[in-house]
Amino acid sequence: MSRRGLTPLDERVWESLKRLGLSEYEVKAYMVLVNLKSATAREISNASEIPVSKIYETLRSLEHKGLIRVERGRPMRYLPEHPQSAAEALKAAFEGMLNEDLKLFVSTFAPIYEGEGPERPDIWIIRSEASLWRSVKEVIGRANMQLSIAIPVIPPEINQMLLSAASILKEKRGLVRIIISPQLSNKATAKLLSSVAEVRVREITFGGGVINDSSEVVLLLLSPGENSPKMAIYSTYTALSGIAQLYFDMLWEHSERLKL
Repeated sequence: MSRRGLTPLDERVWESLKRLGLSEYEVKAYMVLVNLKSATAREISNASEIPVSKIYETLRSLEHKGLIRVERGRPMRYLPEHPQSAAEALKAAFEGMLNEDLKLFVSTFAPIYEGEGPERPDIWIIRSEASLWRSVKEVIGRANMQLSIAIPVIPPEINQMLLSAASILKEKRGLVRIIISPQLSNKATAKLLSSVAEVRVREITFGGGVINDSSEVVLLLLSPGENSPKMAIYSTYTALSGIAQLYFDMLWEHSERLKL
């Protein structure tokens, strides 16, 4: 069954549901149950055209996420949770994952920021604004196939370097993903960047960062009340770069597409 075979949802809604971690099969199955109020797995499969080989996996996932409940019997029947209850279940799950990720973030970077513990030779604290932007340019320039960037402000010299590097990576079929703040989303800079990279928008409160090929990272630290970072961490430490990349990927999944 096509999307149009169910209650029509526009692309904005589909994108929102995807960001909530729901697959297309899960959305279709939940929509069928919201309409039918109660159904067997086969009835849901027939109504949604989800293959029988996938329907039980889909329903187990929806039950695990708190969107449906199971009425035991022969055959078993599935009932939808009220959308408000389902939303609360999704929110609780996301908050749990986010809290765990943020704890990992703090436990990783706080000792470095506060100067505690043994200093690694492949981690450097940058305390000069000019030096941190120079490091950003160098990391961008050394990208071979991938750039991941979350940045609250884009100085002119960084913008020029970024456009050049992204253009080269695009020609090489590389991947450039950039998260910008809402304040930058309606400016000409955003439009130019979107011509050579994938650009998304979200609030950036922690400062941002630049990662090339998951091997080098510059983490920009933004203090409360500051509009531009004054301190950064540069590292070629693989584990730190990997954690930064995972955190960026999470931010990317929960960012809005740039609207031109």
